[in-house]
Order: sequence, then structure tokens, then C-alpha cells
Amino acid sequence: MTNSTNSDARFEDPTGEESDSGDSFASADSQIGNNSMPLTSADMSHPDAFLEFQSLNLQGMKERKRRITLPVPKHDMQLNLWKTLKAFIGKDLTRVAIPVHFNEPLTFIQRLGEDLEYSELLDKAADEEDPYLKMMYLLVFSAIPFACITKRYSKPFNPLLAETYEVVREDKGFACIGEQVSHHPPVTCLHAEHEKWTFWQEYKMDSKFRPTFFKIIPTGTCHFKIRATGEHFSWKKPTTTIHNIILGQLWNDQEGTITITNHQTGDMGCLYFIPYKTTKHFTKIKGDILDRDGVTRVQIKGDWTSHYTYRKVGEEAWKEVWNLPADILEDKKKWRENQTYYGFSTFAIQLNEEEEGVAPTDSRNRPDQRCLEHGDVEGAAEEKLRLEEKQRARRKAAKNAEPQWFAMQEDPDTHEQYHMYKGGYWRAKLKQDFSNSPDIF
Repeated sequence: MTNSTNSDARFEDPTGEESDSGDSFASADSQIGNNSMPLTSADMSHPDAFLEFQSLNLQGMKERKRRITLPVPKHDMQLNLWKTLKAFIGKDLTRVAIPVHFNEPLTFIQRLGEDLEYSELLDKAADEEDPYLKMMYLLVFSAIPFACITKRYSKPFNPLLAETYEVVREDKGFACIGEQVSHHPPVTCLHAEHEKWTFWQEYKMDSKFRPTFFKIIPTGTCHFKIRATGEHFSWKKPTTTIHNIILGQLWNDQEGTITITNHQTGDMGCLYFIPYKTTKHFTKIKGDILDRDGVTRVQIKGDWTSHYTYRKVGEEAWKEVWNLPADILEDKKKWRENQTYYGFSTFAIQLNEEEEGVAPTDSRNRPDQRCLEHGDVEGAAEEKLRLEEKQRARRKAAKNAEPQWFAMQEDPDTHEQYHMYKGGYWRAKLKQDFSNSPDIF
């Protein structure tokens, strides 16, 4: 199926001259061969990914004006919650069809893209020369997404097999592509490129659903590589629990430890989430940055819902790393009180904004999600059922079983087997040739 939509004007040659995007990749092998940086897992699995990214010319793009609200406020949910949810207790929620009333107008691939809302911390990590402060920025980045989804309890749509999602943020300097590479068990992959860094992750999870809580246990791994040094870092996300599913006020907490490893130096960073059962101040957080010998060099403390500070060992003063911006905090407080826009930040509101030139499999093209965003709950439910039936038919016919943009490989640093980006998406976008994309919607 070929996408006949015209390419986004932001991707035009800044000189006004027409260029053959294929030429950008003609000498990919020779350019990679001249790169003297150490090879890491990112380089070895997709050697032309950075060249593809550069061909987008983000610096030459016209900055896009993005929306700041959704088309309509969130619908009012008039359901018997207990009657609806009791049938799901004890089951794997990735295998049951949950009514669309419980969804927010984002897919889980888009939700992963939301991890990059504060990508400027990755920029700082890439620029930082102090190895322990570099790790500190990464630790804070890894935990910030929990501040952005506090009291946001609507469920994202489960991506269909082969569904994709792209994010091009010329204002932040990165481009990101994600794909649903497996349906059962669900596995979602994301790969982002920036002039200074590469970020990628494969998200898998286990879950537990009981009358009093819903527990999400991520089992995939996040990765970050600094382009100038070749340093490769990896970590896993902590467990999230949503409490009072049936009765009472909904609230969530995080448990466990985020441990980030620098695979080149052996340095390690640990961020400890305090269990709610041990203290009423369970949103408080602390962390340590340790050198390869296990000696603490930097300490972190804060609140995972709003702010982080740090200090080097031997110093008395704590320095600010990140605060939820005041204007966003005020907006989020208003949204959390009335859930007008699902508790979305401005960045989240922009994730599903319609855009020309994306792949036909892009989450923005999902009709059920678009109906929900426009307040047509009945239409969303009908489309969701149609898409699920279409996916079952594709699965029975064994169509589109292999991912289009990612491939299973072994990471040479962690020795894990996971799906890595194999390149080609941005090339297809620039040529507007998605003829190999399946018809999933």
C-alpha cells in the first residue's frame, strides 16, 4: 500500500531546490567506515540510522506551530465500574478487550514517545564532561516520565501488530520511530536519533490485576548512547502500581530501583523508589552515583512527582537538576482536578496531532483513537471492534508476522536479545514510499 499523501512541507530542501533523498544514502558504507568512534550496539545494528536522521535536516526545518488543546474535552464515563472490571480480575489485561470508555486518545507507542518530553536532559548528559554528573542527568531523565503521568489513569490503546508511530521534533532536535513488533506477548520498540545521542528501548511487561490494585512490571530495557564518546548506558524501568481500582480515590506509586550502567567505564547510578507501605512520604526519592569501585561520587534526592536535586560527595549545598515547570504544574493541577484533557501535558496533547507524510500504519491514522479524541465514543467503540477483528483475520492468515523496521539481534554489551532498529524508515518517509506497509486500519 503506497501512501499518496504529500510530504510535510517541513521536509523540503531549505535551499528550495529539489533533491534526491536516495543520494544521501549512496555513500553510507564509506561514511560509516570513516567514523573513528567506538562501535556500540546501536552502530552495529543499524549503521545508516544516523545518516538517515541527518538527511531529515531538522536544523533547516521551519518550526511547526503545534496545538495546545485537544479537539474536545474528555468524555463523561457513565459505567458501572465494578460490573465492568470484575470479569477481568486475575487475568492478563493484555489479552482482554477493555471498553473504549477507559482509553485515552493515545496508543502505547505514543505513550513511549512521551518519555522524550524532557529530552534536554539527554542533551545535557551528552555535553557533560564529568562522568558522574553525566550519569546523574540520565537517572533524572529515566524517572521524569512518572511525574508527567501522575493521576493519569486512562488506558492507552493497545497498538495493532505492525502499527508504527513517528515523532519529529525540530524544536528539540530529535526524530523518533516506534513499532509494535509483537502482539502476544505485546512488545513495543522505539528508536530516537539526535545529533548528540541515540536513545532506544524495547518495552515488554508483566501485569497483575486484583480488586484493590493493578500492577505493571516492565521487563524490557532502555538504552542511551553518546555519539561523541561511544558510551552506552542501559537501564530497566521500575514497577508501577495503581491502587483503589474498584473503590476509593485512585492513586499510584513506583517501587524498586532504577539502575543505570555505563558499559564502557563500569560506573553505575541507582535511583531508589520508597515503598508506600514504609512511609507516607512515598513520593520522596533518593539516589547514588557510584564509580567502578563502588564508591559514591554524587547523591540525588527529590520527589518523583515534581523535582530533583543533587550534590557531589563532600559538598554541602544541593543543586537543582529539574523542576516540573511552574506553568505546566499549574495547568496539570487544573487538568488533574477536572481531567479536562485526560491529564495530558502540552507535549502529550501534541503527540496525536494529525500530520501529513507519516506512514499509513502510523498511530495518528487509527480511526478508533481519532473518534475518541473528537468525543465520538460510540464510533470509537465500533472502530475498535472492527480493527480487532481485522487483526485476528490477519493473524490467522499469517500476514505481517515480521516487523518492518526492527529486527531481533543480540546486544554486544548487555548480551540481551531484543529488537533493534534496522534502518530504512526515514528513507521511506523522504521518498514517500511506504508501498511495503501493511493495511492494518
